[in-house]
Amino acid sequence: MKIQEKNLAITIKDFALGRKTFFITPDMSLFPENYLEDYFALGYECYFVEYNKNMPLDQKIDMLVSIFHDIILIFNIDYSIPDLNWYNFISDLQFKYENKIYIGVTFVKKPDKEVKGKLEKLFNYDLGIKCGCVQLEYNKNENFWIIQKILYANQAQGRRKNIRALCTKAYTFAFFHEGTQYSGTMQDISLSHFSFIYPNEKLNIKEFERIDAMDFRLKGLLIRANAVLMMKRAIGEHDTLYVFAFLDDNGLNGLSERYKQLVVPNIYNLMVNNYRNLLGKVTLSMIENKNLPNNVEDMEINL
Repeated sequence: MKIQEKNLAITIKDFALGRKTFFITPDMSLFPENYLEDYFALGYECYFVEYNKNMPLDQKIDMLVSIFHDIILIFNIDYSIPDLNWYNFISDLQFKYENKIYIGVTFVKKPDKEVKGKLEKLFNYDLGIKCGCVQLEYNKNENFWIIQKILYANQAQGRRKNIRALCTKAYTFAFFHEGTQYSGTMQDISLSHFSFIYPNEKLNIKEFERIDAMDFRLKGLLIRANAVLMMKRAIGEHDTLYVFAFLDDNGLNGLSERYKQLVVPNIYNLMVNNYRNLLGKVTLSMIENKNLPNNVEDMEINL
């Protein structure tokens, strides 16, 4: 039995759930973007925000704060932008948003050792930023661990250990239950859980019931895993949301290691593509309306 092609209407508010970290104008020679995939596997949802002459940086920050309500902004203050002083820029942001955002800064190691102390005093004590003023090295491998410590120290995981990615129609499942085959599109997926919607009274699965050998197609990646139903909840009058936990080869929660290595880059790319689609839609709306829409959280995203 094929599931009805029906997903909850995905809004920007749904996507914005959870704590997110944005690295502003990062130096990719010392902090490459592929590190974000490794942090994703550890439960940190991170994105790069690059400078673009077509949109002032303060306007980009305004857009991020309007969309995401639990964010950390880490600024690379070595990056040079015409007519922008990082101290004044960050000071203005702190005054404007008060406790709505958490700010940190990074800078690369300077030949003059006194510079480090001066920068730390300027940002940590004079400005009082909450996420620290951190020196990076010229070795990008060392920087991986330095930045991970920043994320850990500032609780960048938030409440979730595994990041939930909203699914497109390319993320499907199929399984047998009591002699009948069921298939359809997933609602969301993480390294530990997934969910889907099914019409009421069409799928008789009890909570904590285990389903073996479920087949998943994750945008071309095929995997087979066991799962247990953790929760089901009515959605409107006619549908039910089913939330499953993956089980590994030993029956423990989570994907087996052999699959996790394949699934991490897959889900990470899904998450990044969704993020880019979201920002693209909001940016287009800003261009058309010359301002952020008032109902930005209610805007639907076509995944």
